[in-house]
Amino acid sequence: MDHRARIRDRVRGCLLGGALGDALGGPVEFLSLEQIRRGFPSGVDMDDPGLITDDTQMTLFTADGLIRSA
Repeated sequence: MDHRARIRDRVRGCLLGGALGDALGGPVEFLSLEQIRRGFPSGVDMDDPGLITDDTQMTLFTADGLIRSA
């Protein structure tokens, strides 16, 4: 695997990890710790898998802009 392919794989991994974290954290993003503990006594789960927020969308738009400007 060449250097560019390794970098591309790392960037994809970072974007995917960010999107997954965003989807998991979205439901509790603006809640206090007390509200999270009350609302999710067994922990945060993925009741609505695949839902992302505007944070992921803006990250992907930024990455797209960087690619197009190169």
